[in-house]
Amino acid sequence: MPTFRPGFAFPLEELRDELDRVWTTLTAAPPLHGWGTRHAEGVFPAVAVRESDEAIAVEAELPGLDASDVEITVAGDELLVKGSRPETCPVASASGRPGDGNGEKKDHVTWHRRERGTGAFERRIALPVAVDASRVEARLVDGVLTVICPKAAECQPHKVAVRSA
Repeated sequence: MPTFRPGFAFPLEELRDELDRVWTTLTAAPPLHGWGTRHAEGVFPAVAVRESDEAIAVEAELPGLDASDVEITVAGDELLVKGSRPETCPVASASGRPGDGNGEKKDHVTWHRRERGTGAFERRIALPVAVDASRVEARLVDGVLTVICPKAAECQPHKVAVRSA
């Protein structure tokens, strides 16, 4: 008959908890280079999320974009930022003048470094609590998108009166 030593499983439980913590950290972090289908998947735009008693504020860096280039959707505890970044490098035409196409042959462009992506993007941001989607406000000023998401009434803190017996 096997003997049972009290406390024997405790180190194994600690190891399991530590592995769970590491796995959660890895899967919650933005993808590293080489992960995912694209290099910058899930990284653009860079965001900051902060919480107060009344609202969640999300700031996203969107340099060079106008308000008409961005679409914001809020559902429950998730914020979706979608948009498109236009091509910023005009391609020179055969005449040597940028953008003077007129059906002429375009010069070949060689990129030596390209860290600023172009085209459509989509970023889903999990909010820490449910928000009141009907009262969400967004503004884009100097390339910084600020989205204020008021917390849903049931998520707002309430003071409770303490009575004596």
